[in-house]
Amino acid sequence: MHVLGAWLFRNRGWTPVPLLVLQGLSSERVLPWAGLIVIVLGELIRMWAVGHIGSQSRTRGGEVGELVQSGPFGRCRNPLYVGNGVLLIGVGLWGGPAWAAAWFVFAALQYTAVVRWEESILLGSHGVAYQSYCERTPRWIPLGKPQEAGAWSLSRALRSERATLLAIVVVMTVFWGPICYA
Repeated sequence: MHVLGAWLFRNRGWTPVPLLVLQGLSSERVLPWAGLIVIVLGELIRMWAVGHIGSQSRTRGGEVGELVQSGPFGRCRNPLYVGNGVLLIGVGLWGGPAWAAAWFVFAALQYTAVVRWEESILLGSHGVAYQSYCERTPRWIPLGKPQEAGAWSLSRALRSERATLLAIVVVMTVFWGPICYA
């Protein structure tokens, strides 16, 4: 599982492409406005998270930065992946409920493997501090309470999210374009 998680982590920007292409080629645009709203919600979750963690969220290997526990990271350990999942479900909604379900399953499988790998890396790097964080902060469901005030930064969020925002614009252009020009 760790080998798969590490591979998925390194390639997480590309792993959705086959499903995205399949959806784009095979489905009608069923719920584009609902999808757009959910995509924006997912990106807002991501912006909140990267405004706290910064560019250390953009690594492709096992590098470990500081243990961020402020903002959304005090509510759940993986707010970026929660935001990604919401965003992907929004993409799925463009094709309807079945596509949204397919994206949910994709996100659940991918991020479960990635998180298990990341947790082993973080535990090895941060030891008892990470173990304590895990004991008081849920993995997925944002029910925890922030442990630290932390400082959110719009400039840090925008700097870190450039690639994601560009990908959203490209995907929306591909999906939305046929609706606007039909």
